[in-house]
Amino acid sequence: MPTGVKKPNPFEFIFATRDLDIEGHIFSFRELSVAENDACIDAARNDDGTINGRINMRMMIAKSSVEPKITVDDIAKVPNRIYLKMAEFVNEVNALDDAEEKEEEEKKEGEEGKKEGNG
Repeated sequence: MPTGVKKPNPFEFIFATRDLDIEGHIFSFRELSVAENDACIDAARNDDGTINGRINMRMMIAKSSVEPKITVDDIAKVPNRIYLKMAEFVNEVNALDDAEEKEEEEKKEGEEGKKEGNG
């Protein structure tokens, strides 16, 4: 690399952000860093070392929220169906490769169904 040219940091990445529309309310979420995800798991750890999955998910939703910023207390007040939509969406944002592959498979299956006259 030429002298004076700054080498790019190989650990600088743009965190993906996605919007979720729930009944006309738009919520923006971003993927978490490994350290943020670890902090959510640590916060949800029981005294016996097991992880409380619901607390972990609430922490992930709160930490992933961008606009509006959501707190764990906010999450406790929403209907369970809304919580479940947020939880599923935040999981997808934090596993984008899996979510994108699933979307591609569903699109491909839909196109194949149309070719066969099933769609």
